[in-house]
Amino acid sequence: MRECCVAPDKAKDIIRVVIKGSSGYGPVEEAYKDKVTITRDFIRYEYTPYLASETNPVRKWSYKTTSPIFQKEFDTLTLLMPKIMTCEDEFVTDIGSTTFAITYSDRSREKREFYLPGDAFKEVFSMVKTMVPGCEYVPAVLLTSEDYEE
Repeated sequence: MRECCVAPDKAKDIIRVVIKGSSGYGPVEEAYKDKVTITRDFIRYEYTPYLASETNPVRKWSYKTTSPIFQKEFDTLTLLMPKIMTCEDEFVTDIGSTTFAITYSDRSREKREFYLPGDAFKEVFSMVKTMVPGCEYVPAVLLTSEDYEE
């Protein structure tokens, strides 16, 4: 499968990136919605199962930082986002949605929804995974085939 994201020339001033996911066709006990929100100084995650259980619990965490390393990673992420927002539409059945929403410094917003496996966004997802605190599970929306191989 072709990857949607390849680094473009440059990005507008992006101040927030939101990546939302949802489960596709499958058992209701495993159904969920999740959301990763990232700015230059924080990353936040919310995982909401359709039916919360011991094996599919609600998860929510937030990490705030002044780290210049985190800020550099966010800047790199913003360079990848314009390509995602202009990616050709493709569609895969029986798969959950992945939505990208970006907010610019002038407060304008842009949003795209895809029905593709995580591997289509591998470069972006790999970048965001480096920003996730080490003690947390990788957010479901960011999972790619590499995560299932481990």
